[in-house]
Parts: sequence; C-alpha cells; structure tokens
Amino acid sequence: MKRWKHHVSSYFSERATQWVAFYADAEPRTIITQNLNSRQRFTLELVEAAIPASSKILDAGCGSGVTAAKLMQRGYTVWGIDLAEPMIRQARELCGTDQFGVGDIEHIPFADNTFDGVVSLGVIEYQESDEQALREIHRVLSPGGRAVIAIPNGRSPVRRMDDVVLRVVAVLRSAYYIVKYRLRGRPAPVRGIPAGPVGRRFHRERWLLLLRRLGFEPEELICHGWGWFRSPLGRLVQPLFKTRTVFRRGIERLFGRALVSRISGRLVRSRARNWLAAEQIVRVRAIKEEIGGVVMRNQQLGLHAGPVAPIEGVFRP
Repeated sequence: MKRWKHHVSSYFSERATQWVAFYADAEPRTIITQNLNSRQRFTLELVEAAIPASSKILDAGCGSGVTAAKLMQRGYTVWGIDLAEPMIRQARELCGTDQFGVGDIEHIPFADNTFDGVVSLGVIEYQESDEQALREIHRVLSPGGRAVIAIPNGRSPVRRMDDVVLRVVAVLRSAYYIVKYRLRGRPAPVRGIPAGPVGRRFHRERWLLLLRRLGFEPEELICHGWGWFRSPLGRLVQPLFKTRTVFRRGIERLFGRALVSRISGRLVRSRARNWLAAEQIVRVRAIKEEIGGVVMRNQQLGLHAGPVAPIEGVFRP
C-alpha cells in the first residue's frame, strides 16, 4: 500500500467507532454530523430516484456501513469495500452480512459490469488522481448503471476562508515560537502532526468534463453542507450553525417539515447558489456500447474485460 493510502487508512481506522456515532443523532448538533447526515440523505434521494429497488449496489469507501445499511433497508443488495479494516468490521456488524471487505477503489475487486449502481462518498478526493478510481467505477457498472459520487466543492467561500485562517494561524504560531523560545535560547516543544489527511477539491465545470470524458453522463448535481473546518474558524461558525438549526425548527413548526424539505431540495439543486456549499454530490450514468457482448467503451479506455477475483469474505454478486 502506498504511503499516502496507508496514512488515510490509519486515520479512518482510528475513528471507526466514532464514525458510527456521527450518524446516530436524529438532530445533528455539530457541523460535521450535519454534513454527514445531509450527505447521506441526498445520496439516498439520488439513488432511489434512478436505481430500482433490489438492484445490486457497491458502496466504494463504505466506511462503517451506515449508508449501506440504509440502502439495504430500502431493498437494495449491497456490497462494500474500504481501505480501513476496522471500518469493515463495523460495517459487517451493522449490516449483518459479510458482503463487506477491505478493498481499494482504484482496484475494485469485482468483474466488469457487475453492479447496477455504485456509491462513493468522500473517497475520490483522497486518491492521488481522479481517473483511476473513476475508470474502475465505470468498469464495474453495467451499461446504463448509475454512480453517486460526493466530492469537496473547490469554490466554496467557507472552505477558502478556512484555508486563509489556517495560514494566518500558522504564521502567528511561528512568530510566537520564535519570540518565546528561539530568541530566548530555549528549546521549543515538538509540534503536533496534522490531525488527518487533506482531500483535494473540485471545480464543477472541470469535474463534469472529466466525467464525460471517462464515459459518464451527469444527470443531477447537488451542493450542500457548511464544510469541514481545520482552522479555529470552525469554533466561530458552530454558533451560527446552532442558530440556523433553531431557526429552521421554528420554520418547520410554522409551515411543516415536508414543505421546508421541498424548499431545501430545490435550493441545493440551484446552480445560482450551489457554489456556496462545501460539497458536491453528482449522479451519473455509465455510457457503454455493447457490440457482440463486448463493452467497447471499456476497450477504448484501456480497461481489461476479464473477471477480477472477489476479496476474501465477500460473495461475488
């Protein structure tokens, strides 16, 4: 395993139990739980709108299996892979099946044209490049199959402010260390290692062009969320988030949750405002030309057509 992937795997392995807890709150109290729960809600909407129940779905980067469990409750047959083995243990326990195993989205261990749908949430940004993971998703999808993919929004102003604050804090901390330690000839304490891997970000136009070039037709795009804060800015935004939550509950009491949910659904799909949000979720359809039983699109992309051995403990669909 490459060093970077090992870093990602280790980070999420240490947080497997915590990840389940993030989804446990019916009313999220923090920004991160709100982001994860809204991501899951919109993902389920996109899947149900285009993929019939009882279809075979791969959760590529399944984490602790919470989204997979929701899909199974809706009648889908779900398999899952993740780099972090503790996450797989959580997923198997939660979903009550061994159709989950350690695997890499850049080398998906299933045969071509296996799945009707693929879900991949918050995974591709941690790869060194986009293409290999997307090619693998395309390969395992059946012709016309759908994929729902969540990635960070590169234009989000909140994310950009977070970057600026992070840089300012780094400069101020360095100046503080110089004054307090170096100028006084005292040994400075060892600085901590950053909390976790930093994912890449994506701009809508370039992202959609890449998807089309690799044989996907974008069908629907949603932007949502406040962001994943690495700087002290998160402590300032958290009170605003709580105020927004209280305000929304008041509106729901006045007009009903169903109406507020419909309005929210329209806003996250509005191109005029979706650049504000922190994350993009896109549903795409795999375009493949079948001639004599051979998927020509895969050949054009240089992908192999032979079967791939299933990972240990995971049944072949």
